Amino acid sequence: MSCLFMGMLIVIISLALSSWIIISLFKRLRRQRVSKAWWIAFGILFAGGVALGIWCAFFCEYRVGAKYRWAGFPIPVVFFHLEEGQWVDYPVPSFQAWLAAITNIITIIALIELPLWFALWLGHTKAPPSQQVPDVKIENT
Repeated sequence: MSCLFMGMLIVIISLALSSWIIISLFKRLRRQRVSKAWWIAFGILFAGGVALGIWCAFFCEYRVGAKYRWAGFPIPVVFFHLEEGQWVDYPVPSFQAWLAAITNIITIIALIELPLWFALWLGHTKAPPSQQVPDVKIENT
């Protein structure tokens, strides 16, 4: 039971962090009123992240030692163990497997979008004060 709980905890934390990266980048792009080139870069990276994320979630398998293989990246969905020359699978529960697969896709999208996030951040911090878009604060009077 504790192994299942830890697996779900890792999935939930990864999903939350990855979602935050994507949403904060989208909000930053809107707040700074960037040009179409930034939005095109965002869309291309997003589409590429979806394609690579689907491949990582459903088709990626890799060896972990001589007798072990994992399927799914970055969070494994199925574990394989070599027993008497045959690979025996040990899948996680169905709900956790689907949640991990969706999390893998979103995580890959977030990782691919990170360079754009950093470029936007560097451009914002290095821009002269006259070109920076100020943060709007609403005060109650």
